[in-house]
Amino acid sequence: MKRYFLASLLALTLPVLASAQATQTAEFSALEKEVEAARIKFKIPGLSLGVLKDGKLIYSHGFGLRDVAKKLPATPETLYCIGSSTKAFTATSVLMAVDAGKVKLTERPVTYLPYFQLRDPEASALITVSDLLCHRSGLPRTDFMMLAAEGTLSRKELIQAVGQAKPTAKLGEKFQYQNILFAAAGEIAANAFGMPYEQVIETKIFAPLGMTRSTLSVAKALADKDHATGYDPATQKPLSWRDIAATAPAGAINSSVVDMAKWVEALLQGGKPLLSAESYAAMTEKHMTMTPTVGYGYGWFLPKWREISVVEHGGNIDGFNAEVAFIPEKKWGLVMLSNVSGSPMAAEIQEIVWRNLSGEKTEEKKPSTSEAIKPAAPPVPTKDEAGSYVSTAPAMTMKVSFEKDHLVLSVPGQPPYAMQHAGGRAYRLAPPLPEGFKATFDEKGMLWEQPGVKISLVKEKAITYAAPLSVDALLEKMLEATGGKVAWSKHKSRVDTLMVDFENQGMQATGEGYQSQGRQAQRLNVTAIGKKIGWIATGYDGKAAWVSFSFLPPQPIQKSERSRAEADLAMGLLEPKVLFEKFAITGTDKVEGEECYVLVKTTKSGERMTDYVSTKSFFVLRRDTDTPEFYSDFRESGGVIVPHRSIQKNPSMGNIVTTIQSTRWDVPVDNKVFAAPK
Repeated sequence: MKRYFLASLLALTLPVLASAQATQTAEFSALEKEVEAARIKFKIPGLSLGVLKDGKLIYSHGFGLRDVAKKLPATPETLYCIGSSTKAFTATSVLMAVDAGKVKLTERPVTYLPYFQLRDPEASALITVSDLLCHRSGLPRTDFMMLAAEGTLSRKELIQAVGQAKPTAKLGEKFQYQNILFAAAGEIAANAFGMPYEQVIETKIFAPLGMTRSTLSVAKALADKDHATGYDPATQKPLSWRDIAATAPAGAINSSVVDMAKWVEALLQGGKPLLSAESYAAMTEKHMTMTPTVGYGYGWFLPKWREISVVEHGGNIDGFNAEVAFIPEKKWGLVMLSNVSGSPMAAEIQEIVWRNLSGEKTEEKKPSTSEAIKPAAPPVPTKDEAGSYVSTAPAMTMKVSFEKDHLVLSVPGQPPYAMQHAGGRAYRLAPPLPEGFKATFDEKGMLWEQPGVKISLVKEKAITYAAPLSVDALLEKMLEATGGKVAWSKHKSRVDTLMVDFENQGMQATGEGYQSQGRQAQRLNVTAIGKKIGWIATGYDGKAAWVSFSFLPPQPIQKSERSRAEADLAMGLLEPKVLFEKFAITGTDKVEGEECYVLVKTTKSGERMTDYVSTKSFFVLRRDTDTPEFYSDFRESGGVIVPHRSIQKNPSMGNIVTTIQSTRWDVPVDNKVFAAPK
């Protein structure tokens, strides 16, 4: 399975339009200037903001445009998707059922949902309702299946399907965000009250609070005259509202700042009139540790601002970004709803609002005369910053390379990012990525910063390795081990029958893989719990890579010279020096206990592919590009030896296990299979 799944979240440039509805006041003029400046900086078309003080809404305002084409201004009444900010409503509905004596947090979900079962028998026997509400089930994000199955599986079937996903941690071992298990929590509330989940939220929360314009129905939201259009930051195009009916408890609420302020007012009153004091306390206390400074309650993140406890949850869904936060100690709150995906504004808005409510003033620093005339220190040569940087908490590795005249940052599972010098030894990720992603180097390593996160990484020392054989000798042994030049030269095309297990997603796929003359493609039908839920197609047409899904819009793929090597019929073994410009044996490492040479291959454009070559068999046991892929079950086929099993370790989807069922060599392949579906 090729690795063309993730698209970068890019900034969106749109014109500014002052909102028409709010009266400017001296009290909020400074805040408005900061919010508008941040909106422009992060290239957000429109947003609506509500601020609460002493437990009451004291300010609401719209900034920019809710619809760019029609030039419609955002207002406090504009409806947006709030995405995962819905989870707090779901948690509240479960706790209301607890207060009614209908649910126990310590009880197993199967008590209320007889079909609930996890793949790990131990976890299935021990998991509780509480575990569902604080993301400690041991299951990773299964959003790929969630998106694929929407419209084909019911909520019950989706919960059954996620139960078949292989866990990546023990129950309670670590925080792992889990949307579908929040859908299970919503179904528990529905079961308790004897009505659909949507009706529970509407009658038990919206109605008592007077949230008259809020809805879980996309159709109703779009029928409202004051609704926002969502935008894709990468393409600057409007996006369709995504209807996630099956996983509604995880993120389907649509609301306005005015309505959401009523929700926050209730929370600042200790949850009244919705929750008992005990349930409110349970919801806002830490049940899971995320980082040393951030915990998670039931449907709420629990960070700090200036050592003061904050309760907050953001939301991201196609074209929309939300932030809902409150500080119980101060009786402060905020609601921000905006119409562009993946914006850093959620973290920025808290700092702006809390600082303004505290009375702090932001003053623009003017350089002194001496500072103004002092020449800037020349930057450290960028080549000196290249290397591998490692963090143990969280466990991660970032690689920085010097390519042509600039630095490039590589993070496992993502495309490489160009870095732009920002003064001294500081660099930011180059536009069109949004601001706020920054790396600062020092003698020890690198400080990585992004909205709400700071990570210190240590630079690994370079070790000069004296290989016992030359690169040419190793390349020759790799070719001979798999059949030799003559055997590989006979083949012009290949068609594989494939079986794919997305083992951490709970779904499978079958289909075919095609290779011919430097082109490749895969066409797969995807199933879950035995039902077809969609299709995936990926490929390289000889010029560019592409990926297409039945359940997502076309995904932009960064042009890559390395894609040609990934599509090579002979796995790059027959003519490696045609595909790559530079080769280096940098050391040895073990793959599944077997000693391997580490062979780094670099294209003319500076892209890397790293092969881990067995020192015994000279088979490639692992190959790293954007993600690592492991190979096994080497068998003879068509006079050459090829791996019949591969495992791609994709950070967003988990393990993708591909098994070759059969191979047809040198058969005609229709050129159409290498082109992206229209």
